[in-house]
Amino acid sequence: MKEVNISYPISQIQYTKPQRKKLKERLNFGIMYQHPRIYDFTIWLNDPSGLMPKTLAKSIVGNSVLDLGCGTATLQTFLPKGVQYIGVDLNEDFLVFADKKNRGTFYKRDVIGDLSDLKADTVVLADILHHIPPNHQKLIENAINCAQKKVVISACYEKEEGPFKQISEFIGRRFIDNDGLNEQREGAGWLKLDELLQFLVINGATNFQKVLSHIHCEINI
Repeated sequence: MKEVNISYPISQIQYTKPQRKKLKERLNFGIMYQHPRIYDFTIWLNDPSGLMPKTLAKSIVGNSVLDLGCGTATLQTFLPKGVQYIGVDLNEDFLVFADKKNRGTFYKRDVIGDLSDLKADTVVLADILHHIPPNHQKLIENAINCAQKKVVISACYEKEEGPFKQISEFIGRRFIDNDGLNEQREGAGWLKLDELLQFLVINGATNFQKVLSHIHCEINI
């Protein structure tokens, strides 16, 4: 994952209207990541009731949230008024989109880089573990170091079985859920359920529950 650090909010950067990406550039991104609105629509399609962000929002403690791998900051729209929201992501288009909607303060930074200057009562890791293999441990450590009270996690896992498993995983990784920013993502699969649970338990996670196709849990600091 390329290290990109911007130590001041995205809103302080002067942007020009982005030029349409060439076909070769667009092929580096899966369908979900072609445009922020496509991403939001795909998220809604998978969870039209907003059950997952609602579950995350209910787990928030304190007055500040740091969302690592925030995407378009959908979570912020489910938070109580008055909660400070900070989002971190490498996708500049998504961050600008979220910033224009006044959803919080955003930084273009690598979630497995140095985040020691960022602190919040609750740190959220939602749908990001499968984007950063094999750096799961570094991400968890960053989240714990940034959290003052709690880390809240929502993670998907490998579910497909049978003869079409490799084909479906390849299509998912390369053509749908490829964020275009992590070279290792294309060749990596999701963790199996037992591997995911073992990893989370070792790192102190408790309060496990299944929310749709995800495992939701918490790490109290």
